[in-house]
Amino acid sequence: MLKNQILKKYNILFFGSDEFSIITLKRLLNSDIVQNLQVVTTKSVPLFNFSKTFLHLHIPPQHTLKSWEAPKLNGQDFDLAVVVSFGYFLPPNLINKFSVGALNVHPSLLPKYRGAAPIQHQILNDEKISGVSIIELDKKKFDAGKILKQSSLKVCNFPFYKVLHDELAILGGNDLVETIKNIDSFKKQAIVQDESLVTQAPKILKEMGRIDFNCMNNYEIFKLHRAIGFKIPLYAQFRKKRIQLFDLKLATLNFSTVDNFSAGSLLFDKQQKKLFVKCFHGWLEILKLKVQDKKLLSADDFHNGYTITESDHLKSCDN
Repeated sequence: MLKNQILKKYNILFFGSDEFSIITLKRLLNSDIVQNLQVVTTKSVPLFNFSKTFLHLHIPPQHTLKSWEAPKLNGQDFDLAVVVSFGYFLPPNLINKFSVGALNVHPSLLPKYRGAAPIQHQILNDEKISGVSIIELDKKKFDAGKILKQSSLKVCNFPFYKVLHDELAILGGNDLVETIKNIDSFKKQAIVQDESLVTQAPKILKEMGRIDFNCMNNYEIFKLHRAIGFKIPLYAQFRKKRIQLFDLKLATLNFSTVDNFSAGSLLFDKQQKKLFVKCFHGWLEILKLKVQDKKLLSADDFHNGYTITESDHLKSCDN
């Protein structure tokens, strides 16, 4: 923005739900572009709890906004909609209410990873470069609008969801503020997404946490843990009960007998007080785990309680 240019302030209606949207909202609130800001969210989500004590909240009907009337500010429509991890589709009649437009912050380099779980799928696909996209809302489908701004981010080795999530949220918040400050110039240079390059990032399902040590190597399982373990613990079967694995590490074992173990075998090193599991290829260290209907245990407490033997295996669950 030019030094002599007068900074505009906007009346913003913010749509969001989760921790990612909270980080974006904080950045907006700390900027100098907000005249007035109100929030649209649902109950029982992090954004509701964060905002309820100091921001004006609007709770829309469940599942659809087709018949929802957008709130007004002093009898006037809001200038701008900002949509971050909201989950509801904004219909054209609602988008048209905002004279400046409706913007979305998406944590991927669109058109790659459209969908509900872009960060998780980027980790699962071993992406080395991630990023955020600031786009205009499309009036027909999710994540398909014109790209106003993109920034890339180098992904660290063995990224965990929470770390990459926070890095992208901070980057996205900064890019959003810059985009709004220079909204006219960004709109003039907007890029239409190339539909031939679209990839999908569908919702993560609980069944994705099921582990089969007979066909999954240690890196595959560790990668799955890093991508979804924050919300969906990986699970298998132990002595005919479900067992959840809450903290995992890649492991290299130097014992002379390790080659004799079959996939799913448990090995407890009494000297180091560490618990290991044999995968189709390689080993994992299990730091915390929880047997069905029991409390969360450290590896040492688990061994003391269950007295692990060479006959103990982690097997794949039926469901």
